[in-house]
Amino acid sequence: MDYSECLAYIESLSPTLEKPSLTRISAFMAGHSNWQNQYQVIHVGGTNGKGSTVSLIDSIARSSGLRVGRFTGPHLLRWNERFHVDGKPISDDEFARVGTLIRGMSDEFGRDNPELGPLTWFEFLTTVAFYWFAESKVDLAVVEVGLGGRFDATNIVQNVLASVITNIDLDHMHILGNTVEQIAFEKAGIIKQGVPVITGATRTSLEVIVNKSSELGCPLFVSENPENSVMSDQILSDFIACQNSLSLLGRFQQANALLAVAAFHISGLAARCKGNAIDAIRRGFEAAYWPGRLQYIEHEGLILDGAHNVAGALALRIALDQLYPRTPFQFVVGCFENKNAEEIIDALIKPGDRVYASQATTRRATYSKDQLAAFCQTRGASAAPFQSIGEAFRTAQSEQAGGIIVVTGSFATVREVIVALGWESVEDGRPECVKIFDSLKFDATKESL
Repeated sequence: MDYSECLAYIESLSPTLEKPSLTRISAFMAGHSNWQNQYQVIHVGGTNGKGSTVSLIDSIARSSGLRVGRFTGPHLLRWNERFHVDGKPISDDEFARVGTLIRGMSDEFGRDNPELGPLTWFEFLTTVAFYWFAESKVDLAVVEVGLGGRFDATNIVQNVLASVITNIDLDHMHILGNTVEQIAFEKAGIIKQGVPVITGATRTSLEVIVNKSSELGCPLFVSENPENSVMSDQILSDFIACQNSLSLLGRFQQANALLAVAAFHISGLAARCKGNAIDAIRRGFEAAYWPGRLQYIEHEGLILDGAHNVAGALALRIALDQLYPRTPFQFVVGCFENKNAEEIIDALIKPGDRVYASQATTRRATYSKDQLAAFCQTRGASAAPFQSIGEAFRTAQSEQAGGIIVVTGSFATVREVIVALGWESVEDGRPECVKIFDSLKFDATKESL
């Protein structure tokens, strides 16, 4: 397969439709050298902040001299974004080569095991990551849980240095359960016997994690109550020394950064650092880049944030009010139908805000632009529906007057806006790239004159 054929194949694969199970991917990996166990792993789950925490751990570990693989999701523009080694995404040619190899193995496995069948789409992606990391001879893989934890395909990893559970809130309730406690039980499924646990969970969800960690004899770091946690003095002193270097915006990113520092220490990586551990943390904080999560594009007066659940929307609004007090906000919003849009709007929108509501172009069902606009109007916002996210964004730009445009509600919404900005890769959003990108657009304009 070439690159485009590989993408078409992935998109043709079915999700796991039967009762969740690790049987198929475990059997597949057992027949192929268990690539996932050929390097050490930090496994990261939770409701919100998983990707940011993975990005921070990856950045710190690379700054300490390790060769690091990173597996995350979802992607914003290109599937390649999910797979990184040494801070660089997999190339198109490598993706096609590895994808072709795994497809052949999956087809053969399906023929030999008709009761199990070939890999499903997320199992396929997970296998691509695990194979590529083994082939690349990484020292460490930082792996984000796709959904839940207990039956997530990534949960076949065994060589785990630390399990991180960022926080727990209501999301994916149709799969994970209707209460925070039920969801916490699923996410706590990544906890393994004797492996240290780091968490930002609170209240009843924390109780579930504490109980599971105690049952399995796991050292525990709780950011809500670090004083009673393992290695707390070292973790807190290093975090405080470096926290002003963090490139990611928002108080919630500070919380994720604390979890990353805890993982760095409790996993033993800090002790293996080839230089000073504090310097590695500081460099990692400075270099961390995680697009589409409270990402500020200064010259556009634009914030991109894929907040797609109530907890994420609330964290976004708190961050906006803290970072930009007395600033008018214009929200470009789109939301998937399986989310609680009314509660998301309640958390996000305030009287006086202006909202440009629309629907992303996607195979998934979305709330209609009229529904979203109506939800916002009942909250005292000025809201109007638009035919597309692109039209909503362009209108917001034309009406922008010293305020900030915030694009949110789903990563699909963010994706369509960065396409409208002309980005070819999420790397175009790096601060240093934005300056170059903007100057190139300016030069092109001069040429056209």
